[in-house]
Amino acid sequence: MPPQDAVATSRIVVGIGDSGPEHYQAALALAARMLSQRTAAVTLVHGCTPRFSIAPSTSAIERQVVRGQQLLEEAEHALAALVDHDTRIMITAVPQTGIEALLHESNQADVLIVQRRGGSSIRRAYSAATSHTVAAQAACPVIVVRHDQSDGDTKTGVVVGVAPKSGFRALEFGIVEAAARKCPLTAVCVWDLQFSPTFGGSIEPDEEELAEANRWANLALEQAVAGLANDHPHVEVRARSVKGVVENALLQECEHAELLVVERHRQAQLASIGLGALIRRLIDQAPCPVMVTPQSDTSDDLEVAENQTEPEAAAP
Repeated sequence: MPPQDAVATSRIVVGIGDSGPEHYQAALALAARMLSQRTAAVTLVHGCTPRFSIAPSTSAIERQVVRGQQLLEEAEHALAALVDHDTRIMITAVPQTGIEALLHESNQADVLIVQRRGGSSIRRAYSAATSHTVAAQAACPVIVVRHDQSDGDTKTGVVVGVAPKSGFRALEFGIVEAAARKCPLTAVCVWDLQFSPTFGGSIEPDEEELAEANRWANLALEQAVAGLANDHPHVEVRARSVKGVVENALLQECEHAELLVVERHRQAQLASIGLGALIRRLIDQAPCPVMVTPQSDTSDDLEVAENQTEPEAAAP
């Protein structure tokens, strides 16, 4: 688990694109809010090389880096107006694609912030969504924010999606965020039972089966949050097991939250495959920014699997 003093110092990296302020304003606003909650340094990063291009000449690369530096200086000026004058702001323009630059930064960052671009689904599919790809592959947590999400002044609380075989890393980072933000953390385990197939249709689970599944989900949730309250006594930790569809339940639970934290389930070396369709939908539809964390260690999964019983809880 991250050390308890992780809220004291941290390094926040913000990805800055080349499409103008409207495509990074929400990311800067989120970074400014986080900087007001903890002692941290922030680095603004721009990958100067287009994603789809033939190998550029040396002179072309130099022009791209100069342009990237200009974009970062504009973003730096915008962020400086939102934070204390003594906040450390660094800028880095590199001759790489945005994805390559951010993935490299993720090896030393505590968190990356990227803003989800708007536009049509066809355009997003064609561009392979930098935010999705970075969230799927980064070595540190990635917070994806959309331009239409509020800055959180009227919202409070961190919601974390957990399941019997995943969610441990999400809880670790979620509790650190809740401590920094001085707000409660709600761990949510969403579960459901499949209908029993018959020749003529299906049979819904009876009351006893539902009660047993609910008991099992509560037990799995208790195991997942065990120790959080002791390690962070100043954070109010809540636990909720919910019967239903994972996407719908998490979207409802985070309706008034300032952050939703979920864990990706596998490593991915190709585009955003490792992110999963569910997390992509949460990023696109959640009313608050979504933090995507690396997957739990295998040893964590095995420890919980030893206590697993028959019903299957839905995983985020």
